[in-house]
Amino acid sequence: MPEIITNSLEISRARQEFLGSLGLDAKRPTAWSQYGYPEHVTFELLYAAYERGGAGHGAVHRLLDKCWEKLPRIKKPESDSETAWEKKVRKLLRDVRVMAKLKDLDRRNLIGRYAAVIYRVADNKSLDQPLERAAKLVDLIPLFENQLKVTKWNIDQNAENYGTPAMFQYRKLPPPDSDTQGKPEEWADVHPSRVQILAEGSVGDFFDGIPLLRAGFNRLVDLDKISGGSGESYLKNSARTIVFKYEAGAAPQAIPGPDGKEPTSVREAHETQARALNRSTDAAIVMQGGDATTLQTSISDPTGPWTVAANEFAASVRLPFTILFGQQTGRLASDEDKQDYANRCASRQEFELTPMLEEFITRMQAAGIIEAGDFEIQWPPVNAPTETDKANLLGKMTAAMQQAFQSGLTEPLFDANELRAVMDYEERTDDGLPTEGDPAVDPLQQDDNAPAAA
Repeated sequence: MPEIITNSLEISRARQEFLGSLGLDAKRPTAWSQYGYPEHVTFELLYAAYERGGAGHGAVHRLLDKCWEKLPRIKKPESDSETAWEKKVRKLLRDVRVMAKLKDLDRRNLIGRYAAVIYRVADNKSLDQPLERAAKLVDLIPLFENQLKVTKWNIDQNAENYGTPAMFQYRKLPPPDSDTQGKPEEWADVHPSRVQILAEGSVGDFFDGIPLLRAGFNRLVDLDKISGGSGESYLKNSARTIVFKYEAGAAPQAIPGPDGKEPTSVREAHETQARALNRSTDAAIVMQGGDATTLQTSISDPTGPWTVAANEFAASVRLPFTILFGQQTGRLASDEDKQDYANRCASRQEFELTPMLEEFITRMQAAGIIEAGDFEIQWPPVNAPTETDKANLLGKMTAAMQQAFQSGLTEPLFDANELRAVMDYEERTDDGLPTEGDPAVDPLQQDDNAPAAA
């Protein structure tokens, strides 16, 4: 008897946990199921939201394209000028298109919990063998979450790599639009030393990565319902659903078919007329003692519900609404929105992309593909002023100079080169400005035979 009670309690607890996972409403534990939200957001659902949803696709690329708007510089520490080591690294990255492949890796990472890239190197070994030393990097193969799985783990509890993957398998995707019916999936073993994982927001287990679209997935479902339902309403109204109404004593007759065929029933005749009317602009309807009208329904404005769902989705991906959806509502992005957007991307560069690049360079150095040595990753500022911003700043500086001169200040606030630097122009030395080493500045460099200044 106690065993039966225990099993019953476990089953009851399991049911509560199961029902509780279908919504946040404690009064209605199956609310999400009733709203049409999936219980588990799988990779396939996330990929569909990215590939077929405008909001999901836009969120991924707004973040991705801004973070990778300008390529980072991989350089020696405390070195402003380009060194020979940096030139070699830059050539290697350019020859294999490494940055483009790593950007694609980041795109796949934003869609799923994690993404991976496989190193293809010239070391005369198969992919399932450890990577030790290689002559050069041949290619990088970015993979989606559903293309990589762990088939073997390190289970020695005394080893430093305990609990880490000992062998991966990756799924080879067929070419687009190819006939794969009846063909089994192709999986290949890959040693972990040839695989690099990128998982958003995870510092340990890559299975704990946070997909960008998962938190706001319910709102993506709402957006799909609102826009799709609204579009269906407009379609049904424009299709002119025809209502045929006859008088109480009317007796419509069947219409004889062409070439002496059997007469067509009244119902079939009306269906034929309705299809012709919706297909052509010059079609007509013939009635016998009746009347034909169109069935129209009132269409509610979807702007309000759509905006609510869109704002909540924008909050889930931590992007300002005006940045994510542009001028959809007639509002432009404010300076605060732009700054918040820039800070979000700069933070992601620092905590997600920089460690990924550092791991890549370090592992290439360990394989002998890149020369060993200290290095650092330097990203260009994501909130750098545009040409318009520079021109506006230049205008304000010259206006300030004019006001200072009118107030009696004899010395200019800025010289010509300082003004040129605002627009990133090179310095000029032919405008009479003193330069370093000029005798007029350094009396020690004056010619002893030169006449003294009056």
